[in-house]
Amino acid sequence: SAFYRYAGAKAILEANRASYAEAESSVVAAETRHDVGLATIADVLQARTARAQAQLDLLATEGQVRVTRGALAVSMGYPANVPYDVEIAVPDIPVAGIAHEVETLIARAVAARPDLRAAQARAQAATARVRTARSDLLPSLSLGASAGRTWTDGQDDYEDRSGGSLVVNLPLFGGFSGRHDLARAQAEADAAGERARALRQQVVYEIFVAHSDFLTADERVRAVAELLASATRSEEVARGRYREGVGSILDLLSAQRALAEARAQDVNARLGWFIALAQLARDAGVLGLHGDNPLAQGNPHPEVER
Repeated sequence: SAFYRYAGAKAILEANRASYAEAESSVVAAETRHDVGLATIADVLQARTARAQAQLDLLATEGQVRVTRGALAVSMGYPANVPYDVEIAVPDIPVAGIAHEVETLIARAVAARPDLRAAQARAQAATARVRTARSDLLPSLSLGASAGRTWTDGQDDYEDRSGGSLVVNLPLFGGFSGRHDLARAQAEADAAGERARALRQQVVYEIFVAHSDFLTADERVRAVAELLASATRSEEVARGRYREGVGSILDLLSAQRALAEARAQDVNARLGWFIALAQLARDAGVLGLHGDNPLAQGNPHPEVER
């Protein structure tokens, strides 16, 4: 999660740099039109205000990059101020998407989640202790056998001996300690079984929530892609109209602001998709130690280049 947040902050930083460059071009266009008498000073001031806001957004994002870089260092076990950087290329979302039924993921989690398997093993061990405590209260029958050969010094003769035993163990009154041990073992087994059952219910709930979040993230990516395409086209039209003298500076600045917001939403939606996918794999118990995710065909994830 820290890795994706850092990747998202860097991607938004690049988007804000593009927005600042567009705001700067709007200032130049407004000043040019003002110099030839085609625009008022109000257009210039509004363009400069928009540029200042874009610069503030850029500075805030630069600070966010530093913070998320420190958080990533801490999550890897290093001091927050360790000097490092990584080149992260955020891939596109697979067109086919990731199709997994929630029942399939639950079955995977029940089979693969180490915490759930450990709880189930503890419950089975507690049940075995109940059987042992119960058997200690019952009569027991044991069989034994032995065989041997004896030689006498100075003689060649020997004697074979063999024997067998049948032992019946009848437990007598021991102050009810055995019954108390059985009751305690049964209570511990019941508690262990309930803990395992509660953990299984929690795992099922986690997968249900993670699966729902992933479906929402997947739908959001598609919706934001349409928003970004529309905002990009709107900004191009508004910029062209302003340069031709048929559009207002307010239309241009509004379109540029909408485009900046759409870029940020696109970055957040794409990286949110990968975070949701990683969370789903984690809850299903199949997330690899090196980030490999068997839920995604081809294991798409941002590549670290250096």
